[in-house]
Amino acid sequence: MSRVLLYDNLMTNFDKTYAAVLQGQGLVRNLDIDFNNLHLVEPCMEYMDSFREALLEYMAHRVEEFAYPKLSNSRDAKAYLRRIKNFRKGKVPQGFVPSSAFWLVDGRHYLGSGDVRHCLNDALKRLGGHVGYSIRPSAWHKGLGNIQLALLLEQARLLNIERAVITCYDSNSASAKVIEKNGGILVNKVVNRVQGVKKLTRIYEVEL
Repeated sequence: MSRVLLYDNLMTNFDKTYAAVLQGQGLVRNLDIDFNNLHLVEPCMEYMDSFREALLEYMAHRVEEFAYPKLSNSRDAKAYLRRIKNFRKGKVPQGFVPSSAFWLVDGRHYLGSGDVRHCLNDALKRLGGHVGYSIRPSAWHKGLGNIQLALLLEQARLLNIERAVITCYDSNSASAKVIEKNGGILVNKVVNRVQGVKKLTRIYEVEL
């Protein structure tokens, strides 16, 4: 089952307006990233403000493949973190699989999200795979995708996953390059229907 959620149903009118402003301004924010302190953490309140800021960036760039949580207040944030912990423990809704969520951070900023799924169902074998990841738009084109995927694959090893499946759309050459740099071998291409649109999808495997 897909975890893609439409942000129009989750974010407030203020969020949508601010995201539109960011889009109109070309999203000029430039993060001062500490490349010597890049690491993964479990999602937590410490980076929640930075994460929420990044959500607006994703919206401004209309990144529709991101799972947008509703974070209007602290209650929403705490519920979101509880849901993540439940997924890690295997307490998941029907059609989903257990997964461990991580944020890429540098000690100050949320930089990206990653999920390591403990096992795969038939749908995830075609789209999603064991590892999913994203980098916030203001941190694009800095090589963080390579770093993040390497760190997530290490987490997959700790879960005793011997051969990780990673997928990306055939049109996403940047993501394909990141996967291949991390040892991904293209094993198949399939057509998935995503929100009514046919998407040619690359399926890679990484031996761990």
